[in-house]
Amino acid sequence: MMYIASITLASVALAFYLPVTLVMFFNLWKWGGRYMLYMAIGSACYCVGLAFRYPLHSQPDSIGIYIGMDMFIVLSPCAFIATVYILLGRLAGELRMGQYLFIGPTKLAKYFVVSDLSTFLIQGNGAGLLPSRSATLRNIFLVGLAMQLISFIIFTCIFVIWGYRVRKHSPGGWVRDRVAGKPWYKDWRALAAAMLLSCAGILVRSLFRVMENGEGFEGRLTTTESYFYCLDCLPLFLAIVGYLAFWPSNFISNNPPLGTQDGENHSTHELTARGHPFRSNDHVTPGGRVEQRDPDLEVYSPLRDNQTPL
Repeated sequence: MMYIASITLASVALAFYLPVTLVMFFNLWKWGGRYMLYMAIGSACYCVGLAFRYPLHSQPDSIGIYIGMDMFIVLSPCAFIATVYILLGRLAGELRMGQYLFIGPTKLAKYFVVSDLSTFLIQGNGAGLLPSRSATLRNIFLVGLAMQLISFIIFTCIFVIWGYRVRKHSPGGWVRDRVAGKPWYKDWRALAAAMLLSCAGILVRSLFRVMENGEGFEGRLTTTESYFYCLDCLPLFLAIVGYLAFWPSNFISNNPPLGTQDGENHSTHELTARGHPFRSNDHVTPGGRVEQRDPDLEVYSPLRDNQTPL
């Protein structure tokens, strides 16, 4: 490192990350959601990386301590990214909205998790040997970071387009929790907002890491500690803290409905909270009334104005 690690900044960061990590494991125990275990473990590893900055402060020339810190801090966000990949597929499957993704929910998660694992291995091969100042190893590491960034940009675009398509083509699915009378914090869109914040934080961090390593060993981003906390530590914290309030298993079952994994159109089987079948082409008025678009199909009966949502 080109600077002496600050114990004060490391302590502040740990004061934020450690409670979040502990709450994540508590939520896993209380609410379930095994897919969130990856994020919890990743957060714990990030805490370990921050803790390495304490001995690094007193031994700034220690290669072993630096490698340990760098490996935990740089590689642990791969677990955050993998969790977000899994969440989108599960949320689309839970809502029976997989048809609005470019590929089926299960395939989406598999493809991007494999991509994340590949970039993890590439970064791991280069990160541990960066202190050698080898240009070749740094380029390998940079390639892994760039691939991770590109992959996540593509994923974020898919996520945003999916949300737009659901809102446009399935208004009933878009407001189903509001029509059901659920408070805003139990609406699936609250979880989607947390995921969007997560994507934004991960994108900022990934872009920072690419730019940092692109500058070289003596670049300003590499030699200024404040950039690490502002553009790596803080964005990643925002990327994970939102899930404490909107724990995914409260919105997504551990076993999404069968038949939704490959993105088939199951919108005709959507149900409102009162048991009325709902289709994606039905219209929901601002007052929560469902207007039927095809009166010839009697099974899809509209919800009358005099029926108050539960």
